Amino acid sequence: MLEDNVQPNLVTLLSIIRDCSLTGEHQNFGCVHGWVLKLGLVSASALPNSLAEMYSKNGFVNEGLKIMTSTGVECLDPDAIAALIHGCTVSGSFSCGEQLHGLLMKSGFFPCVIIENSLIDFYAKNERVSSANSIFNQMESRDIVSWNTMISCFIKNDRAFEALEHLTELHSINRGDLAPDSISILCSIQACSELANLQQGKILHAYSIKSGFNSDIFICNALIDMYAKSGRLDFAKQVFKDADPKDIGSWNSMIQAYGIHGDGRSALNLFTQLKKLGQRTPNAITFTNIISACSHSGLTKEGINCFDMMQTEYNIKPNMDHYGCMVDLLGRSGKLEEAEKFIDNMPIDASSDVWGALLGACGVFGHVEIAERAAEKLAVLEPDGLVWRVALSNVYANARRWVDVGSLRKEMKRGGWTKEAGWSLVEVEGKGRFKFVVGDTRHFESERIYEVWRSFKEHSIDVH
Repeated sequence: MLEDNVQPNLVTLLSIIRDCSLTGEHQNFGCVHGWVLKLGLVSASALPNSLAEMYSKNGFVNEGLKIMTSTGVECLDPDAIAALIHGCTVSGSFSCGEQLHGLLMKSGFFPCVIIENSLIDFYAKNERVSSANSIFNQMESRDIVSWNTMISCFIKNDRAFEALEHLTELHSINRGDLAPDSISILCSIQACSELANLQQGKILHAYSIKSGFNSDIFICNALIDMYAKSGRLDFAKQVFKDADPKDIGSWNSMIQAYGIHGDGRSALNLFTQLKKLGQRTPNAITFTNIISACSHSGLTKEGINCFDMMQTEYNIKPNMDHYGCMVDLLGRSGKLEEAEKFIDNMPIDASSDVWGALLGACGVFGHVEIAERAAEKLAVLEPDGLVWRVALSNVYANARRWVDVGSLRKEMKRGGWTKEAGWSLVEVEGKGRFKFVVGDTRHFESERIYEVWRSFKEHSIDVH
């Protein structure tokens, strides 16, 4: 076209920009942008939007923001602005996103559902739950995306109770265009999984069947996980059996379910079945789950074999989760020296989770020297960490090294590191949910509760 001395026009450039945006050929971005400037078309209404979207969708957020500031935010449409916000989200440009939010507020862009939804997602993925919730609460009109984004925000930020509260509120609206959809149900089942809320999970399962969502494989996989974590392995097995077709996530969820319940043999049998069928190829998550299942079942040799198989037969490079599972596998079987040597030979620097697994195993088997070496690594990786300090204190206490216990506790007190009281939640069918907090004596039957607990503790000691 240029060789024939035919200059591109508005339609030509719009077509090229949209093609570049879809293909991500960033080497052409500057060229096409240059032609827009050369032909004086930057003020044409559609071009600033297309350019801003092209840059932001492909990770060049600053360039997109420059277009917005040079042409004026009022020249961009909601879709282009939403693309800019999304660009800030995926690139981790929190300060740019905040500045953009402030500029939008000054420019009177609200209310606008598509922009507000993008902002909720932006703040959610930057762990600013209160900011996301504030935008959600101030919305004059919400669509199903608004609700799903907010519910997902709560789950991803460990606030599953609030996620379920929002689902209940959504369901109570009872309006056709705002009925919970498959994403709402999926997120809410995940919340039930986090809380081990069997009763609510069963209600959501029934709702998914009634609404025709039970054929959604993602919902099936979430149900397997929820039932397993809520103590109903039988229900998890039934959901897995009924899922047709199964994806690799289904197999992974069921293998993990057996691991959660300490049934490593069944997990290995299912893994063998997966390999024999050949319909789905095991992936990195499959091996994380099967090694973890072996770890929780004392199947050390089998777990090591799976780790080796992952690399030799499936050419999967181990990630930090795999290394952590292997250290846990060796540590739980008392092979502490071997676990430490395994970490030393890792091709990447071990994370705090890996060293934490070794330290935790030292607490069980009472190896003070290795525990101290693990703690030294953790002091560098997590200088303000409380969990590893408590774990090291327990190692010292079990070894009756009370001077070291006292020194560590003084250090924790000076640093202002206080441990939140542990608690557990028990759901009794037909009677509700009961929360038990460490050291709490306010319950009217606390004396009986502690009596039962002491009996469990004595029985556990006798077994070991």
